[in-house]
Amino acid sequence: MTESKCPACGANVSFRTSISLYSVCPYCRSLVQHKDLDLKALGKVAQLQPDGTPLQVGATGAYRGAAFEIVGRIQLKMPVGFWNEWALIFADKRQGWLGEAQGVYVVTFDVECEVPPFTKMDLGDEVEIKGTTYHVREKVKAHYSSAEGELPFKPPLGLSDSAPSVDLTAPGGRFATIDYSDKPPTVFAGEYQDYDALAFKGVKAFEGWT
Repeated sequence: MTESKCPACGANVSFRTSISLYSVCPYCRSLVQHKDLDLKALGKVAQLQPDGTPLQVGATGAYRGAAFEIVGRIQLKMPVGFWNEWALIFADKRQGWLGEAQGVYVVTFDVECEVPPFTKMDLGDEVEIKGTTYHVREKVKAHYSSAEGELPFKPPLGLSDSAPSVDLTAPGGRFATIDYSDKPPTVFAGEYQDYDALAFKGVKAFEGWT
């Protein structure tokens, strides 16, 4: 882990791994870019909106026997509420994502493949990703609302920035999502997971939980 001073306020900003290229200062909420040995402030990040999640940066867990730590979060405003994308760093140095909304959890990893354009996607369409046939489950235009912690890329934060995306499912609990805010689109594939199966530690404590 490396630690440097925030160029906006002088507070300590940490980077646990070289995969993390950006970090949100926990004190002044400036988005800070880590480039070579220098840090560069890229502007302020909006406050996170309350969404009832038990997860938090610094919590740990395991996916299929591989330990991970939550190092960052992107909060997206969806038509029906908020969706969190938690940035994961695995003990074996992989970087992944944990999607969370209304008690639903999916673990995904970045994959390289060509996909149809957003305008050509319709509900129920078939899309092949790495040899698996998925069906379009949802097609939305969200907004990158806020962020915290460390991230591997700079999110297009701000309510004026639309984030078209398509969610897909396949038999066996498989899940994929396509982010069309990037050019070319970014594809993430993985699977649904039960909360208990992820063996979280260090999550928020809510009254009434045991």
